[in-house]
Amino acid sequence: MGDGSCDRPPTVGATPSLAAGVVPEAVRDLLEQAGPLRWSLLPGLSVQLHHRVVTGELDLAVVTDAPPGLPHDPRVERRFLGLDDMVVALPADHPHAGRGPVPLQALADEIWAEDNDGSATLLRGHAARVGVGVHIDLTAADLPGKLALVATGHAIALVPGVLTRALRGDVTTVDLVDAPTRGIHTVAPRRDPHPAAASLCDRLATVFAAVRPERAA
Repeated sequence: MGDGSCDRPPTVGATPSLAAGVVPEAVRDLLEQAGPLRWSLLPGLSVQLHHRVVTGELDLAVVTDAPPGLPHDPRVERRFLGLDDMVVALPADHPHAGRGPVPLQALADEIWAEDNDGSATLLRGHAARVGVGVHIDLTAADLPGKLALVATGHAIALVPGVLTRALRGDVTTVDLVDAPTRGIHTVAPRRDPHPAAASLCDRLATVFAAVRPERAA
């Protein structure tokens, strides 16, 4: 890349939904402009990724401020990329497939599946705001497991909007009325940042901005 960035391959962390699409696409765009660059991708939850940036295990992390939120740490530089609307994942043959936006009240009697506390907190918070209860009866170990429960008709689930383009073919999504949101951020060390970090942050911002209008279209 002409600035020494290839001397130290960057290690990038991302939450599972961002690792499934936005981050690989941003890195691809960066490589098309800058030339070959080795890199590593480590998925994880936001708090874990933030810690790995602080300890030097990661050169950059793409995280969310979904509950429990992100710590304020002077050792890292945080950049806000935008808000991601949460959507509901449904089996492809669900009665609400292809419709929307729908109010949560229309889905209140469904069985819900969750894979992490942050998403469950967003769902329960949205339900409380609109005055309904939701039943989170199934727990998955991870995001693929949650989507498998949806695909096989056992449950529906709240998932990040950025994941929509990377869903398996037997799962679809529906938008919620007044959907809960989460902020998307990059986190990098303030001291000795990787030479490619700033360029990658720019590409991430561009890709994320392009994903949101596609969903709204």
